[in-house]
Amino acid sequence: MNLYEYQGKRLLAGYGIAIPKGEIAITPEQSEEVGNRLGGEQWMVKAQIRSGGRGEGRIEGNQLTSGVHKTDSITSIRRFTNDMLGNKLITRQTGTEGASVDRVYIEQALVSDKELSMAMLVDSKVKKVVLLYSDKGGTNIESVAAQHPDSVHTLEIDQPQGAQPPQLESLVKNLGLEGALAEKAKQVVNNMYKLFVERDASLVEINPLAVVGDDLVALDAKIAMDENAMFRQQDNQYLEQDNYRLDGRLQASRDGFNYFKLDGNIGCLAVGAGLSMATIDAIKYLGGEPANFLDLPPDSKVSRGRSAIELVLSNDRVKSVIINVFGGGIMRCDTIADAILLVNQSSPITVPLIVRLAGTNAALAIRRLRESMPNIILARNMAEAADQAVALANSIKSDRSETGQSPWQLFPWKSGFKRFVGGQVMRHKKHEHKK
Repeated sequence: MNLYEYQGKRLLAGYGIAIPKGEIAITPEQSEEVGNRLGGEQWMVKAQIRSGGRGEGRIEGNQLTSGVHKTDSITSIRRFTNDMLGNKLITRQTGTEGASVDRVYIEQALVSDKELSMAMLVDSKVKKVVLLYSDKGGTNIESVAAQHPDSVHTLEIDQPQGAQPPQLESLVKNLGLEGALAEKAKQVVNNMYKLFVERDASLVEINPLAVVGDDLVALDAKIAMDENAMFRQQDNQYLEQDNYRLDGRLQASRDGFNYFKLDGNIGCLAVGAGLSMATIDAIKYLGGEPANFLDLPPDSKVSRGRSAIELVLSNDRVKSVIINVFGGGIMRCDTIADAILLVNQSSPITVPLIVRLAGTNAALAIRRLRESMPNIILARNMAEAADQAVALANSIKSDRSETGQSPWQLFPWKSGFKRFVGGQVMRHKKHEHKK
């Protein structure tokens, strides 16, 4: 779970790491008020998205060439905020889709004497928490490593002791720090480690960590939390709600399944992570683009299945949906069939729905779906389901509001395109051959 910059900075401040004075704003008027309240002579206006590279990005639809701006004018704070809010910020990490800006962070601009970089994460190779650090901050660590490999250093931390005195002495020497600043750097590392362990983080990055007078100040922060540890991190719940409210992952987290939104137009739901990934691979192999990853646990009940289906259908970009279920052990196909029927009863499904059911109670589930939803497409296997999902997605206009017809009616049923019901190959009535 990636945090916004302002959330990360609040966490750092809570662990004794200095940050500039700043506040969040969600309207241009509020940003101007924040600037006046903060005081000072210069301010930073920063678009808040859960992605890096904001300073090198661009705001879609206007002249702004960056998501981070420095200004000495309160009026400019409002203007920059107005240009950012409601638009998409496109960076090297967001891809061409960009990320919508719905809040900005206004903070006092500080003059630094030197910029450092520190990033703490888990190295799976050595099975330890590792600190990457450099005396060249302000630039992404990949560029620093490529251009100045000798300036990037690592410090392996053994739990639960934390960084040891000889390691910290080596760190301040590599960073060129002495006296009070050296002691500050040691304290920052220890506090970062405490935050990392106590809050179950997977990444704590401060770049740049600026030398401001006799202090070290985090001018930017990138923090990610381990989602698998959310059950024991009650203090992280407000972060989860704030971060996942826009992309559906809060709903998935609460209802007990895994969901990640992707850039495609084919909705995907499968039982089990392996089958979910195989379904996405099949779609990609056939030239389609999945709209999401959704892994429904095999112990799911009807209510969870219904929530998952509704989440997939809530994506406006979805033109077809594939549901791939292999019932085995505690997983029953009729559970998913009942979930589909409940969703359709509550709000009729208007996008083509391709369902592949196999295993426990598959025949029962197929019969229920065939009787209650005659338009549903029941495929014999995953390959056929993926093929039909891709074909349907490619045939339907992206803007469903352009026509009063149901998308089911928009698909050009061609001779030879087959519908599979209950394992039997059936031709659409329009193309059924007379004997």
